[in-house]
Amino acid sequence: MASTIDSCATAAREPLVRGRWLHAGCHLDLIGSFTPAMREADDDCFVGAALYVDTREALHKSGELLAPMARGVFTAGDVRSTLEDLARGQATGRRSAQERTIFKSVGTALEDLAAAILVCERDPDAART
Repeated sequence: MASTIDSCATAAREPLVRGRWLHAGCHLDLIGSFTPAMREADDDCFVGAALYVDTREALHKSGELLAPMARGVFTAGDVRSTLEDLARGQATGRRSAQERTIFKSVGTALEDLAAAILVCERDPDAART
């Protein structure tokens, strides 16, 4: 089966994505849950998946992570890496074509700043609008 990338960016308070829908080799981006009361994915999404976060702060902010951690689905120590460590080459990403991966982002001002810098570098006129 081919790899897929599924991205979810909602304001959901109850899981919309079910782990039973995810196949070996897929990647799931979870972008919406940035408060303890929000969730996009059920606990089964995390079972057997390699988990990456934008920052360790996500472990304290997102219902996406808080709820399954409270039930023992995974621990903070199971998080494989942060986005920063991946970008610096200090951590490895997917280890096999069959590995399921999850990236959980809660959003940080640093990410917004980096995106703004990239836009301005590519189009200096964009800074004026």
